Amino acid sequence: MSIRKSAGQPRKRSPIISNTGFLGATFVDTIEIEENAYHFPRASLQIVHHVLNGLLQASTSIFNEHGISAHLACVYLKRQKKLGLVLSKQKFTEKEGEAYFHNYLLERNLYDGIGGFRDVYNTGFLGAVFIDLSNIERFTYEFEMKLLLNLIKSFLIPAKELFISHNIKAYISGVEISSQDKIGFVLSKKPYDEKKEADLYFAEYLKERGLFKLKGLKDITLHSFEG
Repeated sequence: MSIRKSAGQPRKRSPIISNTGFLGATFVDTIEIEENAYHFPRASLQIVHHVLNGLLQASTSIFNEHGISAHLACVYLKRQKKLGLVLSKQKFTEKEGEAYFHNYLLERNLYDGIGGFRDVYNTGFLGAVFIDLSNIERFTYEFEMKLLLNLIKSFLIPAKELFISHNIKAYISGVEISSQDKIGFVLSKKPYDEKKEADLYFAEYLKERGLFKLKGLKDITLHSFEG
């Protein structure tokens, strides 16, 4: 599956979208996710963490391109059955993210079993947001898709608040346009009305790039050009 990202332009022409701080969006086609569907229950997640991490890595790139030091990654500790969102003001590797999340759980007595602390040299970590999936014995594709949609919409709310509390102006919201089979995040350097502006910006973002389709008419793609 492909994660798409692109820097957007401030919305000055539209009287409906008042926020001029939008930076762009990262999204994935749910149809492409369906190509990775599985038919038998599994002991661990197969899809959610990969999709989320791809979207977050792309979001990090856009923030960094605009001089915003917001770094995000999704970390899945399979044996712990915990899925976390790790935040930092400095760039970090996949190993560092896993080690930080591991230590984060240990420090708060949320680590199942016996584990020792791991070395973490990155001093930019700000915190983590996570969900505990230990009550789920087997995972199905249908469960993962429902979980993914729920996390897209809610996982970033406390993360955004954590960035803002550290004076990092990284505003991010989950968006879904089911008629377009697309889910993802919209990014901004300014606060905005999430309920009204996020989905609207995402729809306009897709239209301007010829990625918005009219359903029922053989999926005719709308193309828009300036001038």
